[in-house]
Amino acid sequence: MTRIHTIARAATAALLAAALGLPAAAHAIDVKFRSFSGSASMGPEADAFAAKLLEASRTIIGPGGEINFSKITPLPAIPAKFGDIVTAVGAGAANGGFDAAYNSGSELNKAWGFIYNSGVPFGPNFDEHLGFLYGKSVDGGLMTGLQLIQSILDLNSRNVVVVPIVGSSEQLSGYFFKPVGDAPGVRGIGLEGFCQEAWKLRYLPPGENVLGGACDELVARGVIPAKKISFIAAIPGGGSLVNAVKIGQLQGFEFATPIDDISQLFNTADNPGTVGVRYVHLPGWQQQFLITWMIINKQVWSSMTAAQQALLQTVARDHVISSYGENMRKQGAALKTILAANKADANPDNDLVLVEWSKKDQARLRAATIAFLNARAADTSLGADRADFVRVLEAYRSYVRSNDVYWDDRGVNVNARFDDWANDLGYGWEDGKIKK
Repeated sequence: MTRIHTIARAATAALLAAALGLPAAAHAIDVKFRSFSGSASMGPEADAFAAKLLEASRTIIGPGGEINFSKITPLPAIPAKFGDIVTAVGAGAANGGFDAAYNSGSELNKAWGFIYNSGVPFGPNFDEHLGFLYGKSVDGGLMTGLQLIQSILDLNSRNVVVVPIVGSSEQLSGYFFKPVGDAPGVRGIGLEGFCQEAWKLRYLPPGENVLGGACDELVARGVIPAKKISFIAAIPGGGSLVNAVKIGQLQGFEFATPIDDISQLFNTADNPGTVGVRYVHLPGWQQQFLITWMIINKQVWSSMTAAQQALLQTVARDHVISSYGENMRKQGAALKTILAANKADANPDNDLVLVEWSKKDQARLRAATIAFLNARAADTSLGADRADFVRVLEAYRSYVRSNDVYWDDRGVNVNARFDDWANDLGYGWEDGKIKK
């Protein structure tokens, strides 16, 4: 059979399928995506999603129906004419943008994207947030949180489809020169002392907004005379956080999870401890989880068959869970590595020390979170995005309101869960407990 006959036969089959209302024939899809991070919890997991999707499409749809997402390297800049990654993907590669991009959820919208990226400080944790994202949690069960975000993007003619693909756990909440809470042999400076340190910090919104607001409240109540901390959005020149502390550009920062910190803060001769910011803070109140997203141009999305679209969404949902599990299983070992990083040099002044924000200060930060969210809902400088922020926030609040009666008391006290766990030989399941 000649090539012309083959093409004609395929075209006839497609027309017959369309006339009969049958599903469109599968065809291979190749999508180049722009990535945004090579960090340990995010970059490799985006590649793993692409590999999983390709294998699933080969197995389930069959040869010729593959969905192949591949990363553009080296990392291309976002063209200035688009201004943001969503607009660049909406334009598509044919118009100088991108057909897809793997990105932080906060980039989906500067006003409300953080809720889809990492929730709100002191808000729902990962598993609770999944109920909002995938459950029928919005408008009395009419839609999921994922359908809500897509509907908002559609109403604003953003020309993209957004799919969450990677999940990760709580961040550490700060490397500082002094402990905010009490540390072994050292009295913590508390939020009052923290606010009065002339420290320049790298702390991203909304955590930055909440910290600043909490300090402003202490000033307004006369608890402290002035707020001296300040924030920068990025390190000048794109340098490392550790080097920025070493040369005096920074005096502290929050970064990411222990496995990310190992790969990016403890990968040179210097690390946070050797440059002085040796107090490592928990809990990760400012970011209790992270969900990152694949943004897909709508024309690219529409070129997929219904089966390919459904498979992509299914694999993505699966990978949010499996990537979270893969990241979570490594965090304990990574934190132990951080805390032991400088032990071998016999210099206790550069040892990393784990510190907890006091319960009193956490309550202050929680109150500052509520004030920040309420003020943002009334912030006219957000323009048209303000109404969308209010819609997302109220949907999130309604979801929390209907469930917190269960969440508040459902869990065992975390400090009691593993106490005295031991096997028949008496070996404990926690470090330093019951071991022979």
